[in-house]
Amino acid sequence: MPKLRNHTFSTRTEDGHPHQFESEIHVSTDGEFSCTVPDFLLDALRTVSTEGGKASPSLYVHKLKVNHRAYAPSLAELLRFVDEAHKQHHKAVVTTELVICYDWFSEVSYWLNPDGTITANGAMPDAAERLPNGAGGNWDDHKLKSGTTISATQTAQHFSVGMYAAIHRRITYTRPSGATVVWSRISQFEQEQALGEWGLKLSGITGLSAPKAPEYLRQMPYTEEASKFFYGSMMAMCEMGRRFKAFFGDEANVLAAIAGSGPALLAPPPGAVDSALDTPE
Repeated sequence: MPKLRNHTFSTRTEDGHPHQFESEIHVSTDGEFSCTVPDFLLDALRTVSTEGGKASPSLYVHKLKVNHRAYAPSLAELLRFVDEAHKQHHKAVVTTELVICYDWFSEVSYWLNPDGTITANGAMPDAAERLPNGAGGNWDDHKLKSGTTISATQTAQHFSVGMYAAIHRRITYTRPSGATVVWSRISQFEQEQALGEWGLKLSGITGLSAPKAPEYLRQMPYTEEASKFFYGSMMAMCEMGRRFKAFFGDEANVLAAIAGSGPALLAPPPGAVDSALDTPE
């Protein structure tokens, strides 16, 4: 069977992945055209050849010694036959989910007593002793954003806490050749009909980028109740930042708080400043 030429079959999936394979096209002395096809296309080729519930005698697949070959009465029909099977093989069932992705960090370091009070370290007068059996006081485990445990040698540049929460769209493309997942963050400017009042508010937060790829963040299904909680939590972080900026942005506030003539930024935990340094009444 004389070889006519090589042909590259190519397609691009809904999620943008290109797929292609090269095939040898032959024509028989009877004028029947055929080409080599990969094994993964066999099911799709059989489906295409029986579309309408009736097998087409002129479109079929046959295995030779090594390769499978697809057959058709003309070159145009052969290319359409294999091209359609190639597209169907990579065609996906698409499912879309709305997911709240969130993350947090707490870069602080302190000694935790059994009664829940805290102090700077285990050598402080108000620190409970760490016992041989593991009871008593101990460092409360906190990590840097890098994942390293904070210690005397692995320190934080600032004591800080942070939070990320946003609504993402998770689109799953499932096909015989496998499944892929594509993520996109939803903003308030998108026409996402499934979002309610609190979902729209949460998606309206700007000036914030994800600390890592969405698939590596904590996740939960989108609900209005969850959106309300996370929106409130994010606004609490903003309020904390606003208070820090207003308080420490003017040194007069700091001096007044030290002198006891002005309000403190935040109340310290119970017992943290109960000492001879307390401001006398």
